[in-house]
Amino acid sequence: MKRKVLNLFVVASLGFVCGCPVVPAPGPEAVLEGTWSITPAEPGDFADWDFEAVFDSSGNLTELSGTRPEDGATASLDIDDATTTLDGSDVTISIPDPAGTRVFTGTLSDDQNTMTGSITQEIDLGDLEATLPGGELTLERL
Repeated sequence: MKRKVLNLFVVASLGFVCGCPVVPAPGPEAVLEGTWSITPAEPGDFADWDFEAVFDSSGNLTELSGTRPEDGATASLDIDDATTTLDGSDVTISIPDPAGTRVFTGTLSDDQNTMTGSITQEIDLGDLEATLPGGELTLERL
């Protein structure tokens, strides 16, 4: 028993001395990292906008943006407190907002390049009145 404790101490000490921090393995949500295009099933008044979502290395949503190709106008929303849960292929993303939490629930495809689902409410992206509509959405990895 003493030998196991000593070995653990030596390994931990070497990691500290060598500058090798012990880093936990990323959670399953990390597979979402990157930029995804968003296509609303019913874009309504915002059919002329191309929407994107950016996920960090932990799989948390950090930005939503929109570009209007006809004139190059852009709108974006930085997101600080969103949480993502991936349970098998089931995805839940909670996006806090002063007007209420928006929740996306969907399914990640087997190849992990497409998510389909719905969001509970629209999300205003800023000054240009670009709004990601609520309802059915498809996200595809870029």
